[in-house]
Amino acid sequence: MLESDVTVAHPLRVVIANRPEAERGVGGAAFQRPGFAVVAECGDGASATAAVVRERAHICLIGAELAGADEAIAAIGSLPLAPKVVVLGSSADQAAFLAAVRLGAAGYVLRDGDHAKLADQLADVAEGGVGLAPEVAALLVEDFRGRSRLRATTPAGLTDREWEVLGLLAQGLATKEIALRLRVSATTVRRHVRAAIDRVATNVESVERHRAPRRKGT
Repeated sequence: MLESDVTVAHPLRVVIANRPEAERGVGGAAFQRPGFAVVAECGDGASATAAVVRERAHICLIGAELAGADEAIAAIGSLPLAPKVVVLGSSADQAAFLAAVRLGAAGYVLRDGDHAKLADQLADVAEGGVGLAPEVAALLVEDFRGRSRLRATTPAGLTDREWEVLGLLAQGLATKEIALRLRVSATTVRRHVRAAIDRVATNVESVERHRAPRRKGT
């Protein structure tokens, strides 16, 4: 579901797609440092997809409420060289994050989150990581640990280390900080996060299928 580690040449070329127009620059300030280049700003999903192709962007930061956002996430994820999409949400929404992941997004960050960390999150995404707002990670931990207590099982089939890494993300630690804390490589941390998110998303999808009402006669 989520991709493996890759190495992307710098500067990272970023397309920002957001609405309304006055708020498009919400992430722009985060990229006023070496290593990033905002190559286009768009106001709808179709324009974002076109800009990613035209500008050969590495990453598209796209507003969750943007017109055509879902279509753009799926379309960009299917492009050659697989540019990464990170969704910019208005609130910590576990369902929205998992829906974005299923469409092919590599992350979900918050519009009113710590913009100083946004550039670090996108740089991590470019290297194969998952850009995840700590508030969303906290929701995942709380939800699935609660389910595990009810079922007396390991939530979503995650390993102890995967839950440990997800818990540290929920505390606001960056990938490199987690790697130092656990004395492992950043690549290993990214692998644990990807595995955790993939299993959580699969678990939720399975639960939703079983909860779906059955048609008469089936």
